[in-house]
Amino acid sequence: MPGLRLEELCRGLPCRLEGDGSTRVEDLVLDSRAAGPGALFVALAGSRRDGAVFAAEAVGRGAVAVLLAEGAARPPGLPPAVPLVRAPRPRALLPELAARLWDHPAAGFTLAGVTGTNGKTTTASHIAHLLEAGLPGRPVAYWTTAEVFDGGRRFRPAWTTPEAPDLARFLDSARRHGARHAVIEVSSHALALDRVAGLTFRVGVVTNLSPDHLDFHGDLAGYTAAKRRLVAALTPPALALLNADDPVVAGFAAVSRVPVLFFGAGAKADLRLEDAVWDGGWRFRIRLSPRARSRWGLKTVIEERLALPGRHNLYNAVAALGAALELGANPGRVLAALPGLEAPVRRLAEQRVGPYRILDDVAMNSASYDAVLETLAGQGIRGTRLVVVNALRGNRGPAVNAAIARRLAAWNRRLDFAPLLVSLSRQAVAALSADYRVRPEEQAAFEAAAREAGLPIVVYPELEEALQAAVARLTPGATLLLLGTFGMDPGPDLARALLEARLAQTPGGPANGAAGNRNG
Repeated sequence: MPGLRLEELCRGLPCRLEGDGSTRVEDLVLDSRAAGPGALFVALAGSRRDGAVFAAEAVGRGAVAVLLAEGAARPPGLPPAVPLVRAPRPRALLPELAARLWDHPAAGFTLAGVTGTNGKTTTASHIAHLLEAGLPGRPVAYWTTAEVFDGGRRFRPAWTTPEAPDLARFLDSARRHGARHAVIEVSSHALALDRVAGLTFRVGVVTNLSPDHLDFHGDLAGYTAAKRRLVAALTPPALALLNADDPVVAGFAAVSRVPVLFFGAGAKADLRLEDAVWDGGWRFRIRLSPRARSRWGLKTVIEERLALPGRHNLYNAVAALGAALELGANPGRVLAALPGLEAPVRRLAEQRVGPYRILDDVAMNSASYDAVLETLAGQGIRGTRLVVVNALRGNRGPAVNAAIARRLAAWNRRLDFAPLLVSLSRQAVAALSADYRVRPEEQAAFEAAAREAGLPIVVYPELEEALQAAVARLTPGATLLLLGTFGMDPGPDLARALLEARLAQTPGGPANGAAGNRNG
């Protein structure tokens, strides 16, 4: 990246330069620890600390200028020669500053954006893989909670949707790797904070909506308004794909300035799921409306299969199918690839270790717990055939954890899996860059809600302790269900190792988990 002079970078934008405008900027960072030579450090006011406090540290690491709010005091300890950029709304400048600094990397891309409460990671991943099948010859880049792929490198991100500079960096790298299509999972935070404001999506998908992140948005209305922004921002010739069976999501059509197609099982759906039967895999039909048929040139009814369990995965797959077709993928190749779609990491992923099954999901709200446990109920897994370990959701507030406890209690009345084994996962979350420690009030809220709902629980400070207790309860043929977000991330590998060790000590059992296999 060649860089730009500070005066070039800021020209025509609502900001004011104090100091040497010829200073050359080669990077844009919001975290002082990421600052290096040539960086412009963006000092944003956070919920706990003001970024200006870290400006001197950023300069010490090589930053050459600081962007901060108009009227803010000069950051303490900042050398007098370091130029400042002042703006009424520094965050609002980030998409354009990033676009200029990385030479407008999004300009050559056809972009798909996916939002919703649940299913957005899986749907975004499916779109990318269907595009790879339907547009062979070039890599398809994607940024999801589970994985980022820029055409060359794969990694697990710290955030569902990063800040604008990170997105520009990602698209610039994807461009250099030859990608021309990219799929981005778009969080409600990203929409509310304008992280994707500089991107033009050719397709916008909304999977579903239920209460989540109310600690940030204040209430359900604020959360809904943030999600709605993805649809409202679409411009011709884009297409909005909305869940017909979610009345709130379907209602987003009212703010759309572009054509809308609906997916789901109801009569309103343009991609309508019909006759879905699970027989170790899904067999189902997709009935296309006249609008969908004329748009993509397909027949009225498509017979399909899908290996992924859970009815919610049918919705994810059909939404992804519509997006891939709209983005120009070859219909025959896409339809042939759909049965082979795999779950992203920790999305109802399955492992088998000898006579035991591990099922793992990054459940994070009541609706996602419902989707997972409904799948198990449909498979007839209950009672002593089911052991459940749940990692509490740290730094998300007491209300979220209390709601999860109530949902698990309701499911226990149906599936009879108690006691629920609960992990605080202290070591696992301590290693993360973001703070996901479980607060005492969050633990207390979960315990109180479980007690009031009649759900017996056992709480363990560490994940490995909870898993050891779970493995001790497992009988041959039973399912170990692992639930929770970052606190459960090491869970599948730890559980597999514990079960392999158990089998190795069993007379006649398979050594080293030889009978084990992974799916998803």
